Amino acid sequence: MKAVELGRARNRMHPQSGPDNLFGWTVFILLLCGFAVACWIGTFYVFNHPEQPFNYQILTKLHKLESPKRFELTAAPAGEFLGADKLLEKYGAMTAPQLVEASNDLLRSYLRNYDHQIGKVPYAIGKFTVLDAFVTGESQYFGTGMTVLAQSNDVPTVYVEQIFPAEKQDLPAMQRIMATGLGLELRRSYDLSAVTHITNLGDGKLLFTCVPLLYGSYGQIGSSFQLEPPRVLYVKAGLPMINQNQFRDAEQRYAEYRKATGTQIAGTSQKNGNLIAAAQSPTPNQNLVSAPKALPVIKATPKGTPGALAKQGATATPPKATYSPGPVLTPASTPVSTPPVVVATQPFLASSPTPGANSRVATWQTYRPGQFPRGRLIDPSQSSSLADQGIGSDPIYLRGDFTVTAARENRAVLRPKQTANENVRIIVEFPKGLPVPQEGDSVGRAADRPFQIVDVRRGADGQVNIYVREVTAP
Repeated sequence: MKAVELGRARNRMHPQSGPDNLFGWTVFILLLCGFAVACWIGTFYVFNHPEQPFNYQILTKLHKLESPKRFELTAAPAGEFLGADKLLEKYGAMTAPQLVEASNDLLRSYLRNYDHQIGKVPYAIGKFTVLDAFVTGESQYFGTGMTVLAQSNDVPTVYVEQIFPAEKQDLPAMQRIMATGLGLELRRSYDLSAVTHITNLGDGKLLFTCVPLLYGSYGQIGSSFQLEPPRVLYVKAGLPMINQNQFRDAEQRYAEYRKATGTQIAGTSQKNGNLIAAAQSPTPNQNLVSAPKALPVIKATPKGTPGALAKQGATATPPKATYSPGPVLTPASTPVSTPPVVVATQPFLASSPTPGANSRVATWQTYRPGQFPRGRLIDPSQSSSLADQGIGSDPIYLRGDFTVTAARENRAVLRPKQTANENVRIIVEFPKGLPVPQEGDSVGRAADRPFQIVDVRRGADGQVNIYVREVTAP
C-alpha cells in the first residue's frame, strides 16, 4: 500500500506531459493550415490582379507574365470600336470607384496580352486634334517613346492619351512630326488603339489612355518612325502618363496655336450635368458642343500611297510665335471678328504595314472552280464541332455568304451574313497575286469556289475562329 501511495504522490509531483503536448501540436498544425490557406488565397490574388505594382513585380520575376506583344490585324482580340460619343455614353456616367474598377479590368487584359479574354476590347476610333506631345522615359509606365494628348473633334470633353512606344533613336523623328494642331485619325483597319485606362479630369472631361496593338510604322515626307512593344512596363508609375499641370499647359498651348492660326474651334469646358445627360442619352446631344473645323489629320494609310502625301503641304510644324497667356475660348465666348487666315496644311502621318508583312505573303497551289481536291464541304454553323474535334488530315472546305469586316495585306476578316452565326469569325489568307476584298465588301463562296479550312479554334469568349485559305483562282 505504501508503494502505491508513493507512486501516486510521485505522479502528482511530476504530471505527465502527454495531453499538454497534444494541445500544443494541435494549435501549431491549425496555424500551419491557416498559413497555407492564406498563401493559397494570396497566390490567387497575385495571379488575378497583375495590374497591382507588387503583384506585377512578383509575376515578372517568376516569368509568369510575357511582355506586351505585337498583334496581327487578323489575330487581334475581338473588340468593339467606339467613337468619342460612344466612349462618353459608356463611361461618362460612371462613378469614381466604377472608373477605377473598369480601368483595372482594362489594364489586366492588356498585361495578359488579352489571353483568355472575356468580353470585347474597347478600341477608340474617330478624329482628334493634337494639343501637345511629351517624350516619355524608362521610369514611366510604357517606357521610352512619346505620349500624344489629343482632343476629340466631335465631343470636346473627350480626350485621348495616345501612347507611342518606340526606341530612343526614333525620338527625334517623332518630335518633329508630333506638333500641336496636327490631326490624329484613329481607324479600325490600321491602328487598333485599345483603351487601357480612363481618367476623370473633372469639369466633365474624360481622358482615355490608348495603346495601338499593331505597333506599326508611321511617317510623312522626310520623317518616319517605328513603334515597338514595350519591353518592360514600369507599373509602379501608374496612369495616366500626363499629369494635371501638363494637361493645363497643353490646353494653353493649343489655345495660343488657335489664336496664331486663326482657327475657330469650340472650347472644351462643359458642366458635369451636360456630361451625364450626354452619357445617359442613346444619341448624345450634338447641340451641347460645337464640332471643330477641318484640321490636318494623322491618317493611317497603307504604305505605298504617296499620292495622298503629295497632296498635302510641305509645312511639318505649326508656326511659332510669342504670345501672352490668355483664357481658352468656351462655347459661351463670342470670338472677335478677324479676317480669315489661310493656314498651311500639314502632311498626313501615314501608318505603314507591320514590318516584315510582305515577306509573309506565301504562294500555294490554286485550282479552277470545281477542280480542287475532293473533300468535305461545310457551312459556318458546322464549325463548332471542328473546334472541339479538330480538322484531321482530309481536306475540308467552307462555303457561305460573308461580309468583310477588316482587310490588310494578304488577309481579310469575314463575318457570316446569317445572324445565327454571329459568334463565328473567318480569317482568310490569300496567296500572292490574288486580289484581296476590301472592308465592307460582300464575299460569296458556293460549292465550286469554297475556302479551304486550315484550322478552327474556339476563344475564351466562345467565339469560333476559322482559319481558311483561298484555293480557287478568280
